[in-house]
Amino acid sequence: MKNSFIRIPTEALLLLTKFSIPVLPIFFSLIFLKPKYLFNYRETLQKLKIHHKALSQGPVQRYFESFFEIRLNESSQISGACTQCGSCCLNQQCFFLEPLPEEKFQCGIYNSPFRKLSNCGAFPISGEDIERYECPGYVLNPKTVIKIAVVN
Repeated sequence: MKNSFIRIPTEALLLLTKFSIPVLPIFFSLIFLKPKYLFNYRETLQKLKIHHKALSQGPVQRYFESFFEIRLNESSQISGACTQCGSCCLNQQCFFLEPLPEEKFQCGIYNSPFRKLSNCGAFPISGEDIERYECPGYVLNPKTVIKIAVVN
């Protein structure tokens, strides 16, 4: 049941996004106030196609799982910090990812209220996220279980 519950919105969003790609440069130029998306229309389209392909390989499904709180009861704790490697950004294929010096990256829409609609800020949700993107900044720490002995 859970699988089809997640599969339907995942496929619908991916299909909608695929058919929206030709108009997304205009839309993104307006809402993010970045005319470069429109001025570099062909390059923007190519990046959007790469972004869409990366999204279709699991992150959209993961987004809906986290949104509906499916598979979130982890038996471990996550520690660490972002190293700005860009790996969690669809393995550096995110359309909004912008390069920085020293092989670091930043989100081009980090301060946008629209970014809150994604689950980017929630990374990593689980150990699966850390493994998927081979994240060098976060580690999975097993939760310590304390057994209580009953003394009679």
